[in-house]
Amino acid sequence: MPRTARIYKPHFFYHIYNRGNNRDAVLKHAEDKQLFISLLYRNIRKTDLRLIAFCIMDNHFHLIIKTGKNPRIISKFMQSVTISYAIQINEKYKRVGHVFQGRYNANILRYKKDLEQAKAYIRRNPVVEGLVKHPKDYPWCKF
Repeated sequence: MPRTARIYKPHFFYHIYNRGNNRDAVLKHAEDKQLFISLLYRNIRKTDLRLIAFCIMDNHFHLIIKTGKNPRIISKFMQSVTISYAIQINEKYKRVGHVFQGRYNANILRYKKDLEQAKAYIRRNPVVEGLVKHPKDYPWCKF
């Protein structure tokens, strides 16, 4: 049975996230995190999307993206980022198969309080995981 298409709205914020297949640390090394971030920026330039915030953890990532006039481009953008990442990581580590667990999740942030809560959650993620004492000390986040 085919998946239902997601409906994205123009000029709205979305919290997008996914984790490594089998909860594996597919973003464990600094160079892997940097590759993922580079792919985010390289691919977002081709769209009218805005990358508001992100946090790249060892086994998952969080993004906050604002759509533009063409909100359906989120799907193509995420496909480009995650497939490019999977190809390069699979080649680098001599592995095969999916890198991320299923398709990404995308929650609409309808209200300003939803956006602020999502930003706070992303900002606190490395602190809650015990990686740093202060969010600003984690190099793989932008908020």
